[in-house]
Formats: sequence, structure tokens, C-alpha cells
Amino acid sequence: MSFFIKKLAIVGVGLIGGSLAQALRSRDLVGQISGVARTTRTLEIAREMGVIDEGSLDAREMVRDATLVVVCTPVRAIVPSVREFADCLSPGAVVTDVGSVKGAVVQGCEEALPKEIHFVGGHPIAGRERAGVEASFPSLFEGSRTILTPTRRTSPQALELVRLVWEATGSLVETMDAAHHDRVLAATSHLPHLMAYNVVHTLADLEEDLRAEVFRYAAGGFRDFTRIASSDPVMWRDICLENRTAILEILGRFKENLEGIMNGVAEGNGDGLEALFARSKQTRDRVLLEHKGLRGGK
Repeated sequence: MSFFIKKLAIVGVGLIGGSLAQALRSRDLVGQISGVARTTRTLEIAREMGVIDEGSLDAREMVRDATLVVVCTPVRAIVPSVREFADCLSPGAVVTDVGSVKGAVVQGCEEALPKEIHFVGGHPIAGRERAGVEASFPSLFEGSRTILTPTRRTSPQALELVRLVWEATGSLVETMDAAHHDRVLAATSHLPHLMAYNVVHTLADLEEDLRAEVFRYAAGGFRDFTRIASSDPVMWRDICLENRTAILEILGRFKENLEGIMNGVAEGNGDGLEALFARSKQTRDRVLLEHKGLRGGK
């Protein structure tokens, strides 16, 4: 099934929104692309890169007559943004988002939009530690997964359009209940990010002389494990606040296991530690074997 978007509005022209616009444009699947950003400089860069045709700091201006609106702002700004421009949308328009938290976002957006406007919660699981439209590129989503979180209110036609959009970028699309999505992502994405932030935070808190030695001898293990600690702090602050229940649940389980490791070290339980490490290694090796997309990555 082919499709064509007459006018695409990207609210929040950054890495994800810019990459999506470029992916659709490179496949001749979109006509006009309008962009919204917080600064005129970002809009200038987006225009120079060919990401957007027109831009404004005013979302209400850019979403008028849009076929599809994709909200790519930080998580806590998604619902307020939709509320701001809701009355400017044309009947039949489809609105979707790219937030890493879905429960509160989907509920808030559906409540904010009139009946003739369709909302589909979305989350492309792709990205990199660099942010901004300057870091965007059209192949970002190739080989990735995108999760859509329809509800009983979701229009089948709108869901199909959003599914086709993400599939066109090279992403594998799956559907999931919003609450289940938040629990899954808390474990697979949010927990690793918090661990990376906390490792760097712990080392930075060491006394001055020891810290200098620690970072002097940091090698590939530190670089690889903490790469995602260079992610946008504002984005991750919002994710923690919006998905706090699921995050606290997985952090509790992680804390229990960490205490188990601490006990093993304190008690000199070599057999127990080795068994735990071996189980983790076997699990990771199996996961990488089953999911080719996890073997490389940008």
C-alpha cells in the first residue's frame, strides 16, 4: 500500500524529527514539510539542510492544513504542545508523537484533541547521544523498531497511516498497550541510561586525587558503558518524571540484585559470583544471536 503526505508538520525539529523528515523526503513520500523549533537558528539550519521547507517558532501557524503532525518535543512538552495547537488542525488530520513514555502522553493527547482529529501514540526506538537537527540523517531508523500504542479510541485508518510512515523509514513496526510499553522500556532503555549516568556521577564524586587517576586510566569499558550518559539531560529528566512508577519498579529489582553482588563480594563467594556472571554472559550472547540489530549500531 502506497501513501503520500501532502503536508507534514514536525513540532520539535531535532534529531528524531529531522531524521524522519529526511527519510520521507528521500523516498518522495511527502510534499511540504513545515517545522517548529524553539530558536530561529535551529530553523535556519533545518532549512539549509533541506529538512524543512518553512519554519516558525509558532506551532499553531505550522500545523494548519497539515495531513500529519509529528510531535518530537521532550516528553513533558508533548501534551502541552498538542493542547496549544489542537484548535488549528484540519478535520481528519492525524497527530502522533515520538515520546519514550506513552501512558500519560497518550491519555493527555487524546483528551486534548477534538473527535475529528486522530491521535496515535508512537515511539521509534532509535537515536544517538548527539542531539539537534545537525545530528539528523535519513537512515537513522533503518533496521530499528517502532512501537505504536493504539487505544479503543484510535482510528484504524490513522493507525495504518502512522504504521506506513515508520515502515517507509525502514523501521519494523509493532503495536503494544501503552502501560506495557512503559514497563518494557523502563527495563530495556530507561534503566541502562540511569546506570550510565550514575556510574559517571559516582566517579565524579570521588576525591580529587583519586578522580584524576580514575579518568586517566579509563579505557574502552568506561567509554562503551557510559556512552549514553552523553544523552540530553532534559530529555532524561522528563522520562524519569513521566515514567516514575515503572522506573522505580525496575530500579527496585536492580537494587536487590546489586545488593546480592555486594554480599557475594563481601563474603568471598566466588562460586556465586561466577555463576551470576556466567548466566549474564549466556543471556547477552543469546540475545545478540537472536537480534541482529543489537550486534552493531551507530
